[in-house]
Amino acid sequence: MADHPLRSALFKKDRQGCHKIVSSDLIGQSLVDVIYEMLFFCASVKYVGELASHPLCVINSIKNFIGDERENPSKSLMIFSVDYLLEFELRNSDHNSIERVMKNGLEETVFVGELEDACQNGDWHNAKSIMSKTFLASDRSRATLDTLSELALQNSPANAIFVYHLLRSYQFQEKKNDNWAFINCIFEQIKFRGLEPAHSATKVTPESIKDKVMDSGDIVYYSAIKNIWNGDYVRSRGYRRELSYWLSKIDLEQTLNDKQSLRFLSDHKAEKSFITYAKEIINNDNKTKNQKTKELVTLEALRSILKTIDY
Repeated sequence: MADHPLRSALFKKDRQGCHKIVSSDLIGQSLVDVIYEMLFFCASVKYVGELASHPLCVINSIKNFIGDERENPSKSLMIFSVDYLLEFELRNSDHNSIERVMKNGLEETVFVGELEDACQNGDWHNAKSIMSKTFLASDRSRATLDTLSELALQNSPANAIFVYHLLRSYQFQEKKNDNWAFINCIFEQIKFRGLEPAHSATKVTPESIKDKVMDSGDIVYYSAIKNIWNGDYVRSRGYRRELSYWLSKIDLEQTLNDKQSLRFLSDHKAEKSFITYAKEIINNDNKTKNQKTKELVTLEALRSILKTIDY
């Protein structure tokens, strides 16, 4: 099957072609397909910046704003998205390890625990080989992605926001042929940043500290944890073990800027849609691109929180 036109245009860095596609009348499945291609591109880029501002976090946030008004998707947000993505370079060696394994054959049984041990020990070369084998042995399923997500959550303060957006981006379409790109996306991040040891569960849940977080917590971080906690995942037990530990470590005495933002949006949410706020962010010439992307991710977290609580 031929690639979607937007995938081809993005990978060729064809800005004019990208603009033409995202500026067309997109509704229904055509809109879904275009947004997914942007998410797939996000999963394929090289990235070494602040993980909460990874392109997957930004574009998944924009996806959610557009979803609120899918009958009239914002062309300005779509153009902003592709312009932002075209700034990144792509990984080009994802399939090398797969090809080596296929050439040599799967002669021995591999276990997920071996992958976990290799990652935990920082043996990244061996981990990549084992990861390729477990991926092929699982019939190229998403299982390896779930394993790596649990490992990443061992350092939830650094990784939870990224893991949330990664899982939601993947689940948007769950195209099996694209699984390897999403798996490599998270693997490269934990390889670059390293891992914490596994932790024991605590009795703390998102619900048990909700009220205090609303007054003096990191809303973006809390929103990501809450969404992962409430998600339906094969490895939810492991996710919640790590998340409960890190929830117990949240400093509820520290007042953050998100508190003011939450109350402002709560007071004004009837006056403006979230997509209107998003467009105001991207159209503000006094903000840098980095500031805009951070604010979009924060706005999406506020949107998520306000949909599920009375405040």
